[in-house]
Amino acid sequence: MSKSNYKKVFISLLCLTVVLGLSGLAIKLLKNKHTVSAYSIDENYPEADIQTDVNDYTKGGFSVSRPIFHQESIDEQLESYIHKEIKAYQKKWKAVDGEASSELNITYEILHFSKQTITISFDKYQQIAGKKQSEYNIFTYDIPSQEILSLDDIFYSDTDYLSVLSDIAFEELHDNKDKTLTEDMIKKMTDPKMDNFDSFSVLKNTLVFYMKPKKDGDSSTIQSIAIKKELFKDSLLDTYQNKEMNQDRVKERQPKHIVAKLPPKNDWIDPSQKVIALTFDDGPHPDNTMAILKSLNKHQAHATFFVLGSRVEHYPEVLQEMIAQGNEIGNHSWDHPQLTRLNKKQIKSQINKTQLAVLKASGYEPSLIRPPYGAINDKVRKHIGDMDVALWEIDPEDWKLRNKKKVVRKVMNKAEDGKIILMHDIYKTSAQAADEIIKQLDQQGYQLVTVSELEKVKQDRKRYGIKVKE
Repeated sequence: MSKSNYKKVFISLLCLTVVLGLSGLAIKLLKNKHTVSAYSIDENYPEADIQTDVNDYTKGGFSVSRPIFHQESIDEQLESYIHKEIKAYQKKWKAVDGEASSELNITYEILHFSKQTITISFDKYQQIAGKKQSEYNIFTYDIPSQEILSLDDIFYSDTDYLSVLSDIAFEELHDNKDKTLTEDMIKKMTDPKMDNFDSFSVLKNTLVFYMKPKKDGDSSTIQSIAIKKELFKDSLLDTYQNKEMNQDRVKERQPKHIVAKLPPKNDWIDPSQKVIALTFDDGPHPDNTMAILKSLNKHQAHATFFVLGSRVEHYPEVLQEMIAQGNEIGNHSWDHPQLTRLNKKQIKSQINKTQLAVLKASGYEPSLIRPPYGAINDKVRKHIGDMDVALWEIDPEDWKLRNKKKVVRKVMNKAEDGKIILMHDIYKTSAQAADEIIKQLDQQGYQLVTVSELEKVKQDRKRYGIKVKE
């Protein structure tokens, strides 16, 4: 805020004293003649007031705001935080002889306000002698105790909630394609350490964690991760699972994206050993798919089946067997059209009908989609929701060859660690070829995994620096 802007705010606050009765705003001059304090009602939460202090120093001015909840201890702690920030700012300013142009601005937002907790985010910007700093500080208070909350206050200490949080956060940040976050930054942000997850809010049905990049002097960008409380039903204290006590007083905010499933654990997979993913499109088939499942089970292997909704409803028992053996189900549309040629309504229908069919048949909701023919564009991506697109690297064209030996040869010639193989489980020759491919891959030391398991292995390798043994 420039010198002229500080003057404008200062003068405006003084002028408002004239219309005090009409505005409902209380204003007072502090002992320091340069500072004005103003009080008003928070527009979003009428139960809270706002205190704004404006100092009109030509150099070294500031404008800071904080909420007042009429909760004695909480209000005192927030006031102490603001005073601490002002004092630190003034100390830095005086260290450069108090002559340099400078400013401090602190605003806030109430992220959540329930019977149980209050979460406030402070947005701080300061500039001293040309050096700028932006920072967010988020605090959550427990109203009954009026104490600030940390992770160990809301979780049972004898549970592994921290490692679960770490795995979820790593996967979410790794997948969100934010170019400002490097692999190393994501690793540091999501290490299973308490201080990485000390900014959070407890909503009615979700926990929201606010992740800060580890940059010196700058935490201006925050990544929020919302997680269903159900994933922590055995580790989250009952007090913070209570929906009524944790529902927002005004309006519950629904995060755009909520993590509803735990990442695959991969307990049976050794990330230092070769992995490869077999995938099958266009099924399920009552005979061929079941034959492939038998082959997978014989070698303790997993695969991903991208199913058509139009076939799912006829063979629900096949999907149930897929899941029972630890395999993965993906969405391959309702009846195999090229999605890029459809309009918005048609695309959504193809995807949503298949999601519902799979859910009804198996209780499983796919998180992966493979568009027919691999045809994908921005229009299609816009309407697939939170699902990840899974394509392939190895295509033996089994649908065209219909020859067991040729399909086996083409797959094995190109098989490499980390690759995804495309096949189809509606052809008998493909099922026969799959049996031999599974056998040979197993003999060559490959771990046959699902697409999601494959991605988890790749992430773990990067995260922990794991090298693949030859």
